Amino acid sequence: MVSHIVVTEGLVFRKDYANSYFLSNYFEAVLQQVLKQVPVDEKVYISPGNCFDCPEPEEQCAAKYLLHYRPELQVFIPENVKDRPYLDTFDNARLLRKWLEQQGKWPLEPVILYCNQPHALRSQLMFKLCGYNIQQVITSYPELANRTMPLRLIYYHYFPANLLYEYIALLYDLIRVYRWKIDSKFSG
Repeated sequence: MVSHIVVTEGLVFRKDYANSYFLSNYFEAVLQQVLKQVPVDEKVYISPGNCFDCPEPEEQCAAKYLLHYRPELQVFIPENVKDRPYLDTFDNARLLRKWLEQQGKWPLEPVILYCNQPHALRSQLMFKLCGYNIQQVITSYPELANRTMPLRLIYYHYFPANLLYEYIALLYDLIRVYRWKIDSKFSG
């Protein structure tokens, strides 16, 4: 049996469109892969994410989307684990693991990870460093990216800038992982 983990990839809020919010094109492309790939008897875990000024966080929007199109899916989202104002990829992995431990579901069986293509290296590395057994990474990239990203994620629309951001964020996250592992040794 395999578990499927979704890395969150942004929400879009449109004041000019009846104050509505949507999945980013990038996140929707990731979720479309989940809809195509996941067998009915396997579990989908959506990593904890951010709100981006929307009434619900990324993981709740993603769960609704998946269950709208495939109500038979077993979709799980962590609750009450957010411990920072903004969650990055390391936090996605770390906090999902914390929630899984609280639920008595850790360690997971082998994992298939789903994320936006430029986000693949950092996602895979952060989840591996947090103890996940990554079997495969399934990436996607939208054919059309016409939804305006929140300022915090504007680099998604510019592939070279996205790659540069991923490189810098990878270095930052590696430092955070190192500190987390050191803190875990001394506190446990």
